[in-house]
Amino acid sequence: MPRNYQNTKNNPYLLPHNLYMRVLYIIKDYDRLKDEYNEILNSGNGSDIVTPKLGADISNPTEDKAIRLESISTEIYAIEKSLWIIPKEYQHGIKQNVIYGARYPDTAHYQTWQRWRQRWIYTVANLLKYIE
Repeated sequence: MPRNYQNTKNNPYLLPHNLYMRVLYIIKDYDRLKDEYNEILNSGNGSDIVTPKLGADISNPTEDKAIRLESISTEIYAIEKSLWIIPKEYQHGIKQNVIYGARYPDTAHYQTWQRWRQRWIYTVANLLKYIE
């Protein structure tokens, strides 16, 4: 079965393919997001963060820093909060599988892992307000 397969029959957590892949890659980017968030928080004045503004010659590094922090923290929050819906015994295995491509442990059937994985990805999409 392909690695990024979504069961299409009797799946209340089915997402359109492009949205599924978008959310999947946000989750895969979790470690980098955490590092970037901590780096921005620990940086001095935020002058190393550059966001181009159309028609503006004056930059506001504090505002740019706050906007970037908000964007990153929203994604981190969605990933972490959505893990809470997964039973404790599956959280680590699913997180390792999605983020690092690790194999599922042999503690449950493959379809059980897939079902919880799909629910996690769907919940992240919901928390990021990509779906209603």
